[in-house]
Amino acid sequence: MKVFNAMEPLVAEAINENWSEYSLPCKCEQCKNDVFALTLNNLTPRYVSKDNGVAYVRAQYFNKQMMANIYVKIAEAVNIVGKNPQCENVKRS
Repeated sequence: MKVFNAMEPLVAEAINENWSEYSLPCKCEQCKNDVFALTLNNLTPRYVSKDNGVAYVRAQYFNKQMMANIYVKIAEAVNIVGKNPQCENVKRS
């Protein structure tokens, strides 16, 4: 049986659409993935087993307040990653 967290594409799209606007010392793929993972870890997962389940969850997030909740979690993750990037691009003292 295959199940999928329907939040993944919603969060990925939100991050990708606004990535250039986030204030981070580094915007490499590792930092982006860290923001993605932290965001997903702080949102309630919405597991589905069919494609129409993904469509149902996506439709719920047309509600501006529900989408705003995702953006709040992304901002929190950006703040955490920005303070302590784990990539090789940022020099640590």
